[in-house]
Amino acid sequence: MIATAILLVILLALSAYLVLGGADFGGGIWDLLARGETAEDQRSLISRSIGPVWEANHVWLILALTATFSAFPPLYEQIGRGLAVPVACALLGIVLRGAAYVYKSYGDGAAGPDHLWGRVFAIASAVTPYMLGVAAAGLATGRLDSGAGLLSDPFAALTGGLAVVSTAFLAAVYLCHDAAGTALVAVFRRRALAGAVVAGALALALIPLLPSTLDHRLVRAVPLIALSAAAGVTTLVLLWRNAFKAARISAATAVAAILWGWAAAQYPALIIGRLTVHSAAATGPALQVTLGVLIAGLLLMAPAVAVLFRVFSR
Repeated sequence: MIATAILLVILLALSAYLVLGGADFGGGIWDLLARGETAEDQRSLISRSIGPVWEANHVWLILALTATFSAFPPLYEQIGRGLAVPVACALLGIVLRGAAYVYKSYGDGAAGPDHLWGRVFAIASAVTPYMLGVAAAGLATGRLDSGAGLLSDPFAALTGGLAVVSTAFLAAVYLCHDAAGTALVAVFRRRALAGAVVAGALALALIPLLPSTLDHRLVRAVPLIALSAAAGVTTLVLLWRNAFKAARISAATAVAAILWGWAAAQYPALIIGRLTVHSAAATGPALQVTLGVLIAGLLLMAPAVAVLFRVFSR
């Protein structure tokens, strides 16, 4: 019971990272794809929207990793060993993205051409969600062969692609809100529509590639898959009606429901064919302390992050 409660906290942290940090990664992707007469205006809006709080979103990933290390040590070990390549690439992308953002936004050419750092920022913004998607595919298939061979697996490639497109969709929806009253609304509305269509196509393409180990478990995920599809359609309707605040909520729900559906289909397995919640859980006292610390940490951290976003959103 305690192990499952901790797992829910980890899922909550990953959900927050997906809908908050994921939108920041998506913004980097649109920075790379900015075209036309308004390209510089698009990049300026993206930079202002990400603003001074974008690095704060990594706190959710740190929380999830720390909880995994404390509550499920075998899982942490097998991820570190078997998914070393995609995880290392994801972390490298996070580091390069952070450095590039600082250099391009505040360096004034001191560390090299700003446009070069802009490219690094944008490419790293796509690499990290892609590699995290590949790692998730490894957990779903149980294929942890050092991580290198996983990169060529079609299921892993499509999962990584779905992660990238989902972050781009989120960013486009969020940017519609930030662009309200300007000509950029139409630009990002079209991109949100394109993101939704491509995400749906990738999700359909994944169905025949699903590992047989998940076939009998997918029934659990059907309500969440339906929720994701319904929220995605609702988002597009809300964007058309210029209801941008509500569109943000429905878009976040659409993307988070994908993560929830995966978790529901895989539970109680942590790594298909290798580890379950029971077999990977730490001892009872360790779980009790971990859960207590996580709850106390969330009570302190969540309001602080909310205030941070509220202050800088003004």
